[in-house]
Amino acid sequence: MNSKRIYKYDNVKALLIFLVVIGHMTTDYVSDSHMVRWVTLWIYSFHMPAFIFISGLVHKHYITEERAALGVKGETRLRWDKVAGFFLCAWGLKIFLQFTRTLMGQNPLWHWLEEPGIPWYLFVMAEYELLFYVMRYIDGGSRTCDITGPDGGEPVVKNTRPFVMILGAFALSAVIGYFPAVGDTFCLSRMINFLPIYMIGYYLDMKKFLPLLNGEGYGGASDAEDAAGESGPSRRGNPKRTAIVIFSWITVVVTMFICYAGKWGMYSWRKWFTGRRSYEFLQDYFSYAVKDGWWIRLAVWGVALLITFAVIALIPDKDLGFITTVGSRTLSVYFWHRPLCYLFRTWKVLPRLYMLFGGTYNEAVAGQIRGHAFVGGDTKMLLPFIVYCLIGAAMTVFFSLRIFEHPTGDLMKLGAWIAKAGSRK
Repeated sequence: MNSKRIYKYDNVKALLIFLVVIGHMTTDYVSDSHMVRWVTLWIYSFHMPAFIFISGLVHKHYITEERAALGVKGETRLRWDKVAGFFLCAWGLKIFLQFTRTLMGQNPLWHWLEEPGIPWYLFVMAEYELLFYVMRYIDGGSRTCDITGPDGGEPVVKNTRPFVMILGAFALSAVIGYFPAVGDTFCLSRMINFLPIYMIGYYLDMKKFLPLLNGEGYGGASDAEDAAGESGPSRRGNPKRTAIVIFSWITVVVTMFICYAGKWGMYSWRKWFTGRRSYEFLQDYFSYAVKDGWWIRLAVWGVALLITFAVIALIPDKDLGFITTVGSRTLSVYFWHRPLCYLFRTWKVLPRLYMLFGGTYNEAVAGQIRGHAFVGGDTKMLLPFIVYCLIGAAMTVFFSLRIFEHPTGDLMKLGAWIAKAGSRK
């Protein structure tokens, strides 16, 4: 069995965690700068759906490969180590943010059963572990894993109704918005809304998906083509691959332009992409939200998936050094970065950069009169914003250092220990 790490997914995750950091650094200024506003909207249009999709791919991968490596056939077990580890990381991050925000004098509210902040992703990952174990019995019976495939190749994981399951997940996502009571309790709104995206990743084979992006069909690359690499002749001269790359660049550029050229109120569409809000809440921003919410939800996920696939197609599948390493340590960055973003807001880092480059910042109207705090518009904001993003990149790299693998690495190990201890009883 080929256990070679797929660099593309680490490289994609490196980009996505950088966008997570930038998104959290910019949200405080979306009412004051057009440039900050449209860039933030574009980031939120796909970055968390993309993370969810990649997580779905990895979910099945670590189950099948680890079990096959042990020579185990039959049903895949419930990964209690992952469930416990994600829950521990979620609660650890929740407590950490509560503590740091209290130190900063923000007096945050504590929620025992609700999670409106960034720990939601970790809670949802734990819930998906549980859900997809149970889902095996809905999905035409239990999933099975053989040691090798038909020709001694990859493990075969049998799922009988992926298309039906994905359609059902999209239907559930479209309907859940009509129930405001779901909300942030146990992060159920996000868990259900992102379910079809996670499920698509779950049902795709992460190794066979790459040839599809290379224009070779699903699982179409041979071992010789894999050995040729991303820049090998079979891919460089592949007209389908060229068409995919062109289409992907067009998708990225066009969606960026739409965010840039859209009216000021277009930023409200960000609320659809978070997967958190009910149609009743969105009615305050979109008069048609309740009436047309179900198909808008489906359209929003269609856009998110389109951008996600375009970005994945453009990211190289090769070792990019520390960038690839960053992609393998996204959990550490996710855990540590948020308090520093709070400090950047307190220190007014972007306004100070803006003034350093000769701009004028009118704090009196910040957040009050749209687009007026940064005097001078996008032209004067360009250089300060580039520097601000470079600071975000440096933060991403910094929290990717091995020392910051604590406490998330320790909490995941604790989760594994708890699961192992529980299995002995």
